[in-house]
Amino acid sequence: MKTVNVKLVLLLLSNLLLTSCSVLDTQQLHDNTRHINVISNYEQINDCQYIRELVGSEGHWYSFFFISNTELTLASINDLKNQASDVGANTVYVEEHMGFGTSVTFLGQAYLCPAL
Repeated sequence: MKTVNVKLVLLLLSNLLLTSCSVLDTQQLHDNTRHINVISNYEQINDCQYIRELVGSEGHWYSFFFISNTELTLASINDLKNQASDVGANTVYVEEHMGFGTSVTFLGQAYLCPAL
């Protein structure tokens, strides 16, 4: 009877370990987003067409144990760039950075700009 319980516990632990690896993935850039510019100087978007507001975020209550703040920040920027590409923008103006204890969030605006 006890061996069944040990096997069950080992099975549950192995499933938890396997699923936790996929849970800890961060936002990756899509292939078509590498050309997206991220800027923080509002003067650079004078000749650009506004498209929409964006919120890029990465992190969960458990991820700060396993993922560095740098990786969370980069993944949040990747999220912004992916969203910008999805709406046809080529530039993201980052308005605000909101850092929390367990996640990173950027507020931005998507623009279509002639050239930077």
